[in-house]
Amino acid sequence: MTESQRITVCLSIDTEEDNWQPTRNHVSANNIRQLPKLHEFLTSFGARPTYFTAHSVVAEPWSAEIIASIHAGGSVEIGGHLHPWNTPPTDERFVPRNTMMRNLPPEVQRAKLSTLTGAIAAAVGNAPTSFRAGRWGLGLETLPLLMELGYQVDSSVMPFMNWESMDDGANFVGAPCDVYRLGGDDFRVPHPDGVLVEVPVSSGYSRRGFDFWHRVYERLHRQPLALLRLAGIASRTRLIRKIQLSPETDTPRDMLVLSERLIELGVEHLHMYWHSPSMTPGLSPYGETQRDVDQMYRRIGEYLEGLGRLVTVEFATVGELAASSSPVGAEVD
Repeated sequence: MTESQRITVCLSIDTEEDNWQPTRNHVSANNIRQLPKLHEFLTSFGARPTYFTAHSVVAEPWSAEIIASIHAGGSVEIGGHLHPWNTPPTDERFVPRNTMMRNLPPEVQRAKLSTLTGAIAAAVGNAPTSFRAGRWGLGLETLPLLMELGYQVDSSVMPFMNWESMDDGANFVGAPCDVYRLGGDDFRVPHPDGVLVEVPVSSGYSRRGFDFWHRVYERLHRQPLALLRLAGIASRTRLIRKIQLSPETDTPRDMLVLSERLIELGVEHLHMYWHSPSMTPGLSPYGETQRDVDQMYRRIGEYLEGLGRLVTVEFATVGELAASSSPVGAEVD
């Protein structure tokens, strides 16, 4: 790995309401007032962020104006981010399972996607073409609906994560770590003729052989081994760590380790993500205090600076990366 090696880096932010837990009551988006500061910080590194924007953000004129202003400045992409629990129409029951869009009937998904897409188009002047499902709740029935509404890219897949036990969410175990085409009856399997391009977020393990270490990690979390807290011991001793490329959950050191492992596998992009409420104190478990928020900024900066010492970084939005890639999917190893 040398500085002459070129790696494309995407930074995406789930740009959403203040309310960390799904709700239809007292929804606010005051954290969006911090978005210009964040955007200035990211672009100082040359980044081209993608803001996956929820309906609650563009439903209010003042926050929609902030999004429009950032969009007008260029070097940015405004994508769609569907929170089904508070995106109209909201005729379905408000129960945990229905917060995963994949569990809603196709006609309900279509109606909500149409509302979101139209609201973003009205705010920034053009419809989004990249999408991320709230709570990573992507479903197979969602894919043709996205294409119907003009979307070209999805970014709802997080390799090695399984949300089935949480409100019947999606299982992404086995999905490629690199850009690939979606199609067929399993969104974890690259489809050469797929129309939608998947740009997954970066996640994996601190050691080579991701598939092997995933099995070890899962085994340590099952009973009876879970009672021995071996997974925590393995993480603290750095025997094996599960890492997401996110300043909310991981340190710059660990994110750089994951980046090195992914690059060694031949993955050609790195994709960091986080949530906009985490940049305002008190709104997310990752930004409870101003000190936490300051640390988030430091983690992002230290990671980008550290990565720049390892490889040559080229920034792209999610849509730009999808358009410039030859998406075939990288097998995890």
